[in-house]
Amino acid sequence: MTSTMTLREVSERLCAEEETHWDTFTPRHRLRLQQGRLFYAQMSLANFPQGLEMTPWATTQLCQRVKVPTDYYRRCPAFLQDAQVNHWLWKQGDDKDEGEDWLLRMKGDKLRGILSRKYTRLDNTEVAKTVESLCKERFDVEWLAVTDESLHLRLIDPTLSRNVLPGDRVCAGIHIGNSEVGKRAVTVDALVWRLVCQNGLIRLVKGKSLLYQRHIHLSKPMLSQALGNAISEALVQSTGFMERMSQATAETIPKMEEAIAALSSSWGLSSVTSDKVKHTLSTEPFGQQETLYGLVNAFTQTAQTLNPDDRYSLEVLSGTLLEKGLSLLTTKPKPQEPRYDSSPHLALT
Repeated sequence: MTSTMTLREVSERLCAEEETHWDTFTPRHRLRLQQGRLFYAQMSLANFPQGLEMTPWATTQLCQRVKVPTDYYRRCPAFLQDAQVNHWLWKQGDDKDEGEDWLLRMKGDKLRGILSRKYTRLDNTEVAKTVESLCKERFDVEWLAVTDESLHLRLIDPTLSRNVLPGDRVCAGIHIGNSEVGKRAVTVDALVWRLVCQNGLIRLVKGKSLLYQRHIHLSKPMLSQALGNAISEALVQSTGFMERMSQATAETIPKMEEAIAALSSSWGLSSVTSDKVKHTLSTEPFGQQETLYGLVNAFTQTAQTLNPDDRYSLEVLSGTLLEKGLSLLTTKPKPQEPRYDSSPHLALT
């Protein structure tokens, strides 16, 4: 979604969301699975008589912790899922996690995540409030996405902008990510935002985010300092990247369809996503449908049709494409399993 919120309003929204969240620690051997729903010994059955519904991510985490292959688990009937998970939950043996307490993170009767005691809880509200204290009124909020698994917050600085083409203005900004359930670290990335179509482009620096902080051994003062340093550097990196975007408007790509096919194969994109890229490229301004700039924008425009985590990933790949240009296209692609198909928004419109 496109947001016209302030950072204060972002924090308020996340605080309201947090009111429905609750956590508990419980030993793994006190858990049981019944008809695909999780129960634990201390649970108040008066409040949750049907147990806890697991999100897809929590299901993946449970399978990983009891060492049952997730794909296999999902193919099993419910009674077999229950039997296998309960067997390994209660099994006595040498497993180092045998007697460990697990952190369960819930939203109402929905189990969001299953984590260890080593996990440092750094919630979206804390991240947003820290960013607000550092950034004040300097930035506009351009995108906020909150799912069961992730937070994505996108800010731009309108004072750091330029026209790449007449009427085609881009701004420098920052992209902040987090997960309350162990799916991703706290990250800060350099962002270039294209105003005409609200495309976002992520620039990694030496192949990495400017901040990549896992949820372990983390304190609030450490977070504030790390976020402040990364935000400042992100603006420097994104401002410099705008010049690269301007150069890309003059870089012609021969055999564009072959280039799209090669990149789609290398990046593991589905045929639906690849077709969407071709369609979007045809809507780029005359003269840019054969350029690196047009191709990058076709990928970032298509990224908007994906779920937030996959959108971010495709924008990162697009940033790599812009940075490396034609040299990336000459790299032999490595076929992968299709990705980005989990989104319900992939169909062409």
